Amino acid sequence: MYSLTPFLAFDEFSKEFTIQPDGSVTATRRGTARLAGIDPTQLYHASRNTGLLKNLADGKSPSKILEPFVGQDFTGDGKLIPDILVAAIVQYYAFKGNEVAQATSCAFSAIGIRSWLQSQLNYQKPELINNNSFSSVQATVEDINAVFAGIYQLPIKPELIESVKLSLIAKSFPHLANVAEAGKQLVSNQMQVEEIPLSPTKLGKIIAEQLGLSKPISARRINQILIAVGFQDSERVSNSKGKTKIQYKLTKLGEEYARIQLDTAKGHNKTIYVIRWFKSVIPIITEALNNDQ
Repeated sequence: MYSLTPFLAFDEFSKEFTIQPDGSVTATRRGTARLAGIDPTQLYHASRNTGLLKNLADGKSPSKILEPFVGQDFTGDGKLIPDILVAAIVQYYAFKGNEVAQATSCAFSAIGIRSWLQSQLNYQKPELINNNSFSSVQATVEDINAVFAGIYQLPIKPELIESVKLSLIAKSFPHLANVAEAGKQLVSNQMQVEEIPLSPTKLGKIIAEQLGLSKPISARRINQILIAVGFQDSERVSNSKGKTKIQYKLTKLGEEYARIQLDTAKGHNKTIYVIRWFKSVIPIITEALNNDQ
């Protein structure tokens, strides 16, 4: 079974999730809120007529990830949330910096929300009986596409997403494995060797060497320049112990030069989001340094 997160024990609220006959999973608002690390009232506050689900029902979407669900009403009493929307809600709060949502998103990112929830609920998939099952397989493949729809809004190469989808299809439907593997080969042939993005510390060392400096440029100075040229913003955030730290956020202008990726926090067993920069940003940083002299 895939582990949830260090923040939550799934068994404590597994009753909030139900596996449907077709293998899909529905969740209560309470269960969805637990996975996203928020209070259930943030999803729907009946007395104040506010909340994320209410906004979606009213045609308002705070994020591209949630746009496919605009106009759908999950605010009524007893209405359950489909697993696809659960994934989108978790991803939405993950990108808002919620640590529980970030960890949950990491837990299901490799296999998809539905397969992950099924594993948490100890669900055994029924065997495909014969070739007449094609129509149900087709519907499930469409479900896989729907699960990944929100991920295309993130700064991740489409080729990588397609490769993961094909791997999931091959694993879920063994009789399609050869076709899926052929598709992955085509995707692989089209993908260029990917550049490894760099941390501010590494950028400081490279630029210092290029300029003939005796010491590396500090990561703090590099981050200051990246803020000055409009590629990132910064804010002070507090953890549960009241300690503050600087957190950087990629701007729209900086998306061309960087990627948001997962990393492990130093001294902590948890996953965090960090900004890593491509070499194309080096001339811009160098020019900014020269202008300051």
